[in-house]
Amino acid sequence: MKDKSGKIIYVGKAKVLKNRVRQYFQNTDQKDPKTRALVSRVNNIETITTKTEAEALILENTLIKMHRPRYNILLKDDKTYPYIRITAQDEFPRIEITRNICKDGSKYFGSYTKPSDIRKSIELLRKIYPIRTCKKKITGKNPQRPCLYYHIRLCSAPCAGKIDKESYNEIVKEVCRFLEGRHDEIIDRLEEKMKEYADGMEYEKAAAIRDKLVSIRNITAKQLVLSTKMEDRDLCALVRDKINSMVVVLFVRAGKLVGKNAGLLENTYDMSDAEVMETFVSQFYGNGREIPHEILVSHTVSNIEILQTWLRGLRGKSVKLMRPVRGEKKSQINMALKNAQEEFERYIKVSYAASKNREKSLAKLTEYLGLEEIPERIEAYDISNTGGQGMVGGMVVFRDGLPASDSYRKFAIKSVDSQNDYACMQEVLFRRLKRLHDSSADKSFIEKPDLILVDGGIGHVHAAKEILDEFGIDIPVLGMAKDNRHQTSMLVNDSVNIVLDSEPDLFNFISKIQHEVHRFAIKYHRQIRQKNQKKSQLDEIPGIGPAKKKLLLKEFGSLKRIRAATVEQLCQVKGINRKLADEIKRFLN
Repeated sequence: MKDKSGKIIYVGKAKVLKNRVRQYFQNTDQKDPKTRALVSRVNNIETITTKTEAEALILENTLIKMHRPRYNILLKDDKTYPYIRITAQDEFPRIEITRNICKDGSKYFGSYTKPSDIRKSIELLRKIYPIRTCKKKITGKNPQRPCLYYHIRLCSAPCAGKIDKESYNEIVKEVCRFLEGRHDEIIDRLEEKMKEYADGMEYEKAAAIRDKLVSIRNITAKQLVLSTKMEDRDLCALVRDKINSMVVVLFVRAGKLVGKNAGLLENTYDMSDAEVMETFVSQFYGNGREIPHEILVSHTVSNIEILQTWLRGLRGKSVKLMRPVRGEKKSQINMALKNAQEEFERYIKVSYAASKNREKSLAKLTEYLGLEEIPERIEAYDISNTGGQGMVGGMVVFRDGLPASDSYRKFAIKSVDSQNDYACMQEVLFRRLKRLHDSSADKSFIEKPDLILVDGGIGHVHAAKEILDEFGIDIPVLGMAKDNRHQTSMLVNDSVNIVLDSEPDLFNFISKIQHEVHRFAIKYHRQIRQKNQKKSQLDEIPGIGPAKKKLLLKEFGSLKRIRAATVEQLCQVKGINRKLADEIKRFLN
């Protein structure tokens, strides 16, 4: 379903699409608020036909991830929790910490509730298995000098040719087995190898393996054993209130609990437990995660046969999706439910407190500015540059007190040649407000802000007001002024001067906005600066693209040496003919 601008606002699937669509538009006055809001915005409906229900499920999941429609239930995964990532797609894989999971061939393990836990795990792992952490591109050719990690035995230095590919990949396999919880298997293999070395009187090698065994046993002694049958399974437990739902997943590998994940689904008040579980399973496992042989759920799941077919296709092996009713599996699900309840209660406390603080802050702003209504859409602006170079502007949007990152926008300054923050701010605001009534502009520019915040003092406010007056638009503007320590200290304009030290809730709220717009603007500035630093005179030569530029620099080492090279020497480089070599000489000299 699409709105007037063509933006996708809802994606759904149905075996009989006619009946499903009719349900939305019949007796709309009896529908819940979310459905009424959706129906009021639908301008046209586009359909796609698939061969099977499993294909429809995959397509629905893909489109929801791609377009993030406003009226679909979206899984807010715990991306704040880190994972261990093994880049299995690389020739010489590395280990690293990540907060994002994507389908790139890597293997992911976790999540971990504390970043300190994941760092300790990697530190211990590298002492046992010296796997690399660096991002060097290793091809096995042109060995490099090994770094410090090799000398302190935390890396096996494949970059320096200190280990062959086969031996290194054996280390990677051992690391994966360890993270999968297959500790007994690892211990058995190491004990066999230690005995083999001892029998062959290779006592130093045997001692090294003995030390590894001691380390592994110390780590695994603290892990909770849920089953002695060495199963791999996920335990998915649902808890909910009248508005939101949360599903907590406990990861069990080789019978041991190895990780936890909490996923929030907001505004599920009009969905049954079975529909919530279906939504969760399709979005959670359609994200490139490891899928075990068995997935236990606390509630019945809608379309369970379709989901099992889909999961089997993703895994390449059979997958059981089931709700246990008795025995050991039921007791495991009960434990997952207890974890889910605790996690959900913690979320409610934190979100309730944060919501109240936002409400207080917005109410204070409304009171100070004498507004009739609480500002729903707040836009904040900041300018970033280095000595007048790489001048850019950033616009961030807060809706109902929360960042709306899909509405953030970046501006490369075009009309200002020297360092002038006021002129830059005016250019950014002019370009933004010019599109306010432009029907062809994107959604973020069509919406009118209720309040504008600028990073700076009264001078920045006056600069912004000039542009607003030019367009004849009446929007309150406040300057986020900083003190000597470069911290947010007050909000200023010609009518108010709000000292934030005496308003802790408002201080935290405005500081968050100011830090966010500063972060966003400076990130864009750094991107521009890095791009400019990579530029070279070679980029301006007709016929020289990135590939030829790279070959020239690889062959000669610097622009100075390319300039000094003869035409014949230039022609030795792949892709450089005599005509192009003459052009290079002419241009550089």
